[in-house]
Amino acid sequence: MKKHTINLIKRTLFMSGIFIAALLVYFFISFKSMEHAIEVYSTLDESKLPVLYVETNGYIINPMHAYIQDMGNKAVRDMITILPEDRQLKLNIWEYDHTAISAKYEIRSLNLEQLIEKGDIKSIDKDGNNTSIIVPIQNLIKKDQQYLLKVILDTGEKTLNYYTRILWTDKDHTKELEDIAIGFTLCTFDKNEAKNLSTYLESNNIADNNTLAHIDLHNSFNQITWSDTEMKLSGQYYVTLKEYDGLMSEIQIQYESEMEDEGEKTVFDNEDNYVLRYDPSRIYIMDFDRKTHEVYNKKSDSAKNKKLILGIGNDEDISVVTSENKDYIAFKSNKDLWIYEQGKNPKATEIFTLRTNDSLRQNYDKHDIKILSVEENGNVNFLLYGYINRGQHEGKTGIVYYTYDYAKETVIENFIIPLAESYEVIKNNVNRLAYLTKDKRLYMYYKGNIFGIDTNSFEVFMVESGLNDIEFASSESQRYVAYQDPKEEDIYHSRKITHIDLENNIKIDILKNDSYIRVLGFNQDDLIYGEIDEGNAESFTYDSDIPVSAIHITDAETNEKTEYKKEGLYFTNIFVDGIRIKFDEIENSVNGNYRFVKSETIISNKNTNEESEVLGTTNSGKYGKVKYIEINDIGNKEVRYQTAKNYSIERASNIELNISEASEKNHVFYAYSLGHYRGKERTLRDAYRKVHDDYGYVINEDGDIIWNRADKSAIVKINKASDKITEISQLLANANVKETIQKIDEYTVLNATGMDMISALYYLNKGYPLIAYTNDEINYITAYDQRNITLTDINGNSQTVMGRDDAEKLFESNRNRFIAILP
Repeated sequence: MKKHTINLIKRTLFMSGIFIAALLVYFFISFKSMEHAIEVYSTLDESKLPVLYVETNGYIINPMHAYIQDMGNKAVRDMITILPEDRQLKLNIWEYDHTAISAKYEIRSLNLEQLIEKGDIKSIDKDGNNTSIIVPIQNLIKKDQQYLLKVILDTGEKTLNYYTRILWTDKDHTKELEDIAIGFTLCTFDKNEAKNLSTYLESNNIADNNTLAHIDLHNSFNQITWSDTEMKLSGQYYVTLKEYDGLMSEIQIQYESEMEDEGEKTVFDNEDNYVLRYDPSRIYIMDFDRKTHEVYNKKSDSAKNKKLILGIGNDEDISVVTSENKDYIAFKSNKDLWIYEQGKNPKATEIFTLRTNDSLRQNYDKHDIKILSVEENGNVNFLLYGYINRGQHEGKTGIVYYTYDYAKETVIENFIIPLAESYEVIKNNVNRLAYLTKDKRLYMYYKGNIFGIDTNSFEVFMVESGLNDIEFASSESQRYVAYQDPKEEDIYHSRKITHIDLENNIKIDILKNDSYIRVLGFNQDDLIYGEIDEGNAESFTYDSDIPVSAIHITDAETNEKTEYKKEGLYFTNIFVDGIRIKFDEIENSVNGNYRFVKSETIISNKNTNEESEVLGTTNSGKYGKVKYIEINDIGNKEVRYQTAKNYSIERASNIELNISEASEKNHVFYAYSLGHYRGKERTLRDAYRKVHDDYGYVINEDGDIIWNRADKSAIVKINKASDKITEISQLLANANVKETIQKIDEYTVLNATGMDMISALYYLNKGYPLIAYTNDEINYITAYDQRNITLTDINGNSQTVMGRDDAEKLFESNRNRFIAILP
């Protein structure tokens, strides 16, 4: 009986154990199912917001995309629209999924300081599927002056903002200019039609005629007409008038093209940019620039011989990050994000794209992607930034942080940081700093602020604020940052540089008690900074710089590796370019100013970065040069292609930064070329150098163009030169000629030192002589033509005619010291 009871108890316990185990399995499965059930999945919806555009000269131009935020004047450089003579501006609307119920408008000065007029738009005309509005602009605006027009569209569901600059002028030559630009682009697809283009070409032996990725007027006729690819225009092209002043214009054309190779179709995104100058006798194409990028499209032969072929493309549109175990390679190609898994069964997954079925939206490429990290399990952390043209954030500008969960094949939206800022300014800030640590702290730079976000709790914390761009630098990996003391009066009077290892959160202050120090940049992870003697801290050079007496290079722990110093010499115009440090050597002269000695370059022997080791270029038949990623040998296997299966918004949050922009301690200049923002610089010399080769232009802080390479006549002679020299002499008596830019009465005085003579002659076109120094003596350039310039002495009496070549040599020997006057 006792034995029987014991066996019964054992069986009971055994059965209970099975029941409990089954119960645990049930609850575990139920919990996992419930967990899966509460995950919030979404889709990246197609674009829905209306687009406005101008129908003029027989063309559809200036597509204006909707902004949810009030952008102020941040979108001011997107385009310019020329008003009809009666100022009644007709705008057509592609409504998509939103119907325009009402509309109103505002016109302001470019700096937003003046509201010129505002009112309701009463005329909303619906004709079948076509909708248009008429903006009834009054006569409160002045001719030949640019303004900012904002159109506010109410669709019932949303209030949408649209922006364009407007210009009312009697010098509307845009039809002739648009005819040339559009005709040029279309002709390139037909070699017979394109024969007329030969008169514009400046083909030479320097141009690379083995790539379609980047083409300009220096390429051969065959290369400009798509080589032997039989490329075809695919779908609609979109035209934007980027700039116009009555003579000079910039026109941008975006379009898709396609070609077939062995039965497989390949699609390309293209952008043509034109700089044109109107003359009554003819129109000049000052510059033509075409960028082409192949859309990565899963070709059957794209992976072979240890290469994953991305196709035709430019380096700036491709980035590659590899996991530490080398099993996963994430790559961005033409703003599409992929991950490639190496191993026995190679697989490529398209993680993220904003491509749509609508070419108007697809070609609106005011966004980009930055890969933050690739983990050893295949997870990818990345940022989408700029204008978002589809999905739940359509119409917003800002930064979105995503994670791709490789195991779940799911893109997870973590948070969005809305920023009422232009795409290219956001891009500039992201490129300066966007670093994710291993414990998931995201560090970024924006508007003079270094801030961090704990991506687990979404807590925002400030690292430093009040910085100017020139006071801050990050390393190539962006793991290390350095900045000067933001509390100091300007960039030349800081006694402290703070160096931070963001990965380990280690902060080190570099301090000087008897001198000042300046951040100059990084060579990979090595900090480069300059030391300024106290006695020289107020001694500007003629090109608005205070020289340093020593250049220091430190390692990642701020241990000094190199000090570059020469007895009696100082260093100015310092520029850090990758592994090169370029600068001028100068010395004190007897008159208390500085004398140029020579230009110098320090070159590091450091290895190149990891990306350049896996990203390469090879030749591919009629395609010419194509980009590839180095991969493991896959033999005869084929790569399996797929797309991310899910898009999760379960964690999606909104983070408002609520940070203010640091006020500039020095004047700055903004550089633009070929339809794009190229950055801001402290001196006119540095800004013009950024865009000179592309026939670009420079604007001041108020948005006024202060230099434009394309806007210069072949022959200029200043009227009443003697009177104007007298006028200028009085200005100079009240001016600091070493200042970068200054306002005196109704004039702007510009320090154009360092600008080559031909570029500086632009200022004669504005009606005033150009001040030129030779041996510290003032001369005035009062006329020029194709061969000569005219120099007039300080009294306005004696004139000397010099050949242009001789004049260039003379001014170069005097370090191109120019002062320009703008009325």
